[in-house]
Amino acid sequence: MRICRYDMNRNKTIEDECYYIGLGFAGLGLIGCFIYFKFIVPILPDSSCFFWKVFGLYCPGCGGTRAVDALLHGNILQSLWYHPLVIYTVVVFGGFMLTNTMRKFHILHIKGWKFHAWQLYGALVIVLCNWILKNILLLCYHITL
Repeated sequence: MRICRYDMNRNKTIEDECYYIGLGFAGLGLIGCFIYFKFIVPILPDSSCFFWKVFGLYCPGCGGTRAVDALLHGNILQSLWYHPLVIYTVVVFGGFMLTNTMRKFHILHIKGWKFHAWQLYGALVIVLCNWILKNILLLCYHITL
């Protein structure tokens, strides 16, 4: 009895697992963005976050929603200013998903991008640097988002 849906000659790789997880996250993300921008944003009286209200500082995720909104409207530089992780995610996640989809459907016979731990560490560095820089600009120079 075979439980796994993979061929016997083909081993599961971390890229295969990440690809299917990525498809799930992409679907949930699209549904979540639709619901958030269509139904939740119009009814929010004040959309500032808890961290901002309590401490008066930006949280590590501050600007993420505005960055997604700016990117969906084609404003790449504005999206980069609000939160650079959004652009990074589109490039890294989008590239991974695109190349692995092409590999799975044998389009152009290319190899899909491999998963590397540095991609996750890069995202963490971007979040931390963005958080520190935005709060320095806010506290020292009174520059806000």
